[in-house]
Amino acid sequence: MRNQKGIALMMVISAIMLLSMVILEFVYSTNINYKIAVNERERLQAFYLAESALNLMKVEIKIDKQLKYQIASSPIASAINNLPINLSEPMCQQFPFSTALIRGFFMGGALPVMPGSEVAGPAEGKEPEKDSSATAFESESAQEFLAFDGDFDGQCEDEGGKINFNYFYGVDPAQQALSGNNPYDSYKILIANFLKQERFSKLFTGITPEKIDESVRNVADWVDKNDVINELGNMTQGMEDSLYTNENDAKPVNAKLLSLDEIHLVDGIDDTWFMPVQDMFTVYGDNKVNVCIAEDEVVWTLILAYAAQNPNLPPLNQKDPELKKKLVDTVKFGCTGAQAQVNKIAADLDAALGIGSQSQGSTTGGFANFITTESRYFSLKLTGQVNETMVNIMTVLDIKNTDPKRWRMLYYKVY
Repeated sequence: MRNQKGIALMMVISAIMLLSMVILEFVYSTNINYKIAVNERERLQAFYLAESALNLMKVEIKIDKQLKYQIASSPIASAINNLPINLSEPMCQQFPFSTALIRGFFMGGALPVMPGSEVAGPAEGKEPEKDSSATAFESESAQEFLAFDGDFDGQCEDEGGKINFNYFYGVDPAQQALSGNNPYDSYKILIANFLKQERFSKLFTGITPEKIDESVRNVADWVDKNDVINELGNMTQGMEDSLYTNENDAKPVNAKLLSLDEIHLVDGIDDTWFMPVQDMFTVYGDNKVNVCIAEDEVVWTLILAYAAQNPNLPPLNQKDPELKKKLVDTVKFGCTGAQAQVNKIAADLDAALGIGSQSQGSTTGGFANFITTESRYFSLKLTGQVNETMVNIMTVLDIKNTDPKRWRMLYYKVY
């Protein structure tokens, strides 16, 4: 009997332990599933917050585009043209969207007052005037609209002021030139000269100028339509694949790059020197550079390339800082006014270079063939965040059409 009682006790204890384990496993699984569901919900919320930032950025770009058109066509345009004001920088770069900014503006009370510009209070015995500022405008509606979990942030960048790697796809490496270099070789020289500027010299410590030329050549070969290594002067040197012999190496695509990230697959492109200059390169656009928003080094590179086309013009001293400043400032000054004009910028540069007289003639095509003043291609980085969950969207828009619904999306990535 005692043995039977002992066995029964052991069976009861075992059953309780087994039941406890089942319950614990059930609770654990339920908790895990709940956390997964919460994370998925927050990720979905964060995604739509990022999409909201995208839509707001589109609205801001549209308003900016309309304002610039109205200013350029208004009676005050002639007065603005006489002022040293550059209106080229996009509004979305100057005023990026975020929930912190919007909430601070609509719900945070009055905007901060700069020192020395305090507003006097109401006179003694008088009632203070009702606040009619934007921060008090329909504050209840604003609070209701902004009463959602999470935050979003939107940043934009005009891609037009950058050097386009995809230019190589549209030109023929074997094209014969009547004089000088063909467009393919000229563009390789342009990029190499850009990288060899004094500003970037520390990035290439221990790297010879010949290695820089090779890296640029490899980028051109990666994008162009043929599958051979193209040297300057219509010379070829074996197959492109011969540079990528490791099993894990990607092979040249001989097509346009979809994003700038792909450039890191090219032989000779090292993050240590490319990352600091990557913001001055792009893979979007129509191969003309918006000099009104471009970095000085990009503008200087275009000037050097343009001057090199004129056989009657002495070679420019690339390392002369005074000459560089004079010519770059000439181009930048042409960007002032209600609406920058390509032909005016080109004419001003010709005058600064002494081009236009019968003794020197004019350059082939003119500087106007290198540049634009239009803002058309925008890269947008949007972020949505709910608690610790964050979703990023990277997209590139072509805003040539006047209707935002018809703007082309050239690239879209969620990560």
